Amino acid sequence: MKKNNLKFITLIGLLTIISFVSCDDDVTVVDKNGILPETFFETKKQLESASASLYAHLQTQGLYQRYAYILPDSFSDEMVASSDENFLPSYQFNMSSTLQQTGAYWSQCYNGIAKANFILSEVSLSTIQANLQISTTNYTEDDANNAIGEAHFMRGLFYYLLVKRYGGVPIHIFEDNIGQARASEDVIYELIINDFTIASQLLFTKDQTNNGRATKGAALGMLGKVYLHKENYAMAKMAFDQITGYSLLPAADYEDNFNNAGEYNDESLFEVSFTADNNPADTWTGTGQGTAEITFHAQEYSGWGNLRPSKKMIDEFEVDDPRKAIAILEDGDSYGPGNIYTNGNGDIWYKFSQLYENEATVPEGTTNTRFLRYADVVLMQAEVALGLGNIGTTEPGAVFYLNEIRNRFNLPLYGSAEMDLRGYPVATNDGVFKAVVHERMVELCAEQHRFDDLVRWGLDATELTTYDDNDSTGNEGQPRPYNPSVHRYMPIPQGEIDTNPNINSGDQNSGY
Repeated sequence: MKKNNLKFITLIGLLTIISFVSCDDDVTVVDKNGILPETFFETKKQLESASASLYAHLQTQGLYQRYAYILPDSFSDEMVASSDENFLPSYQFNMSSTLQQTGAYWSQCYNGIAKANFILSEVSLSTIQANLQISTTNYTEDDANNAIGEAHFMRGLFYYLLVKRYGGVPIHIFEDNIGQARASEDVIYELIINDFTIASQLLFTKDQTNNGRATKGAALGMLGKVYLHKENYAMAKMAFDQITGYSLLPAADYEDNFNNAGEYNDESLFEVSFTADNNPADTWTGTGQGTAEITFHAQEYSGWGNLRPSKKMIDEFEVDDPRKAIAILEDGDSYGPGNIYTNGNGDIWYKFSQLYENEATVPEGTTNTRFLRYADVVLMQAEVALGLGNIGTTEPGAVFYLNEIRNRFNLPLYGSAEMDLRGYPVATNDGVFKAVVHERMVELCAEQHRFDDLVRWGLDATELTTYDDNDSTGNEGQPRPYNPSVHRYMPIPQGEIDTNPNINSGDQNSGY
């Protein structure tokens, strides 16, 4: 008989949450085709297929096939949008509860949560535990713990995506735990922290698992990010300090962070995977049921130009910063292998396009989304150090971490006379904060960070008030209708309000 050390710590803190939250919503719950947890999880293949299914909804139109990058990026000031109906409502802060993007984003997150809950249900966990007692079971306790860790990571990730876009949302922890009222943001964050904490204890490291899977490093990175966003700097530092096995790519390989060839590199903690081996019939279904679907990121940003870099974004780069030429193609810039092509499509994004490899402007979208990079972790460490009052130039000071990013390209370092002259003295907390804002904007542009950064810093009310000079909708320099008391969140989908008995129009986010 196998020794059973399976770490059933999955409900820590969650039962407490459930005891005072009555939450729900109407969700398009995924059909599991008759799979019953009582008779599943008999083999390693079944265990791995259940955990593999957790990632499928990230690849749908509601999330990273389209709306999960469109929405936060078009809200921000680093982008200008075309008049396409998929972009204009969010760019002009004219979201409504009946828009496709409002409901698709919501439902795909909850469908992903439903799959995680299938693995984390009491019946499934008991079945896994029982199967580990059988000598013929071909998976180990470590395999089981990793699968459970993946379910916690993905559930935490889907709730993170939800709370950032909608604020407080219904909590679904168990499979039948639907039809609930909205929980507060604090309760949602408590759940997320619990899930990422457990995941960080159970998941394999990057070298122990397959590409595309959640890892211990990814869980610690997300845990630290959530603690940072909650301004719990001590706990964020503790999480970040445990991350090992990742590094910043050298300058010569920097574009590997954004192309096909460099997927799953040493700087990547977590990616949303895409492949050319998709079923064409799945491309627009958004079901998350077929082979990994393509993303339209390259077409939207580099081919069709539906989201382009703002003049503000272009001007944020220092004149000698080589990251600009790797992130953005201005009109007339050369690109591609050996820079043999010339861009005549106006200012477009270079990141995550196929243009590093060829001349195609509307290619198959197979480039993975880099959801969490080590560069982001290093910059969050700088922000954490600042929050803890350490702005020093040696580790673990904030300036030290900022200069780690700049050292990659041998750029002038913060604390030098040259950077002081450029307007970035770092002798004070305010000066370091300005450097953090600048460095995150140029390093992480077009990676879905800017809007949430501005909200976290309370800068959204001042930075999102004017249409950019690169605006193509005829509003250049005019007031942009951003209201921080309304537009920090999207509206709750009307379908949820109509079908959930515990949510009504009075529960809608303010201003919608």
